[in-house]
Amino acid sequence: MLLALVRVISDVGATPTTAGMPGAALIQQLLNWLSQLALFGSFASVLVGAAVYGVSQQTGHLSGGYRGKQLVLAGAAGACLAGLAPTIINLLFKAASV
Repeated sequence: MLLALVRVISDVGATPTTAGMPGAALIQQLLNWLSQLALFGSFASVLVGAAVYGVSQQTGHLSGGYRGKQLVLAGAAGACLAGLAPTIINLLFKAASV
């Protein structure tokens, strides 16, 4: 029974494509905008974190300095992930479809 199920499942295939899909250009544009918003948010996080860190260091507020460092690192990580997201998704899809 299990062998028959495996044979049926192994015959199924799918090749993702946007050919003929209504609204494909709009969806791509929305994804581009979302990626740009992620970069804006990352940039804002780095700037705010740097400001918080600088002010906290001058006033002797140690936990504020730590929070500023966190914001800067989170912004940098967000920018890296926003840039790598398409590559990661394509790599995982190709690895899973082999």
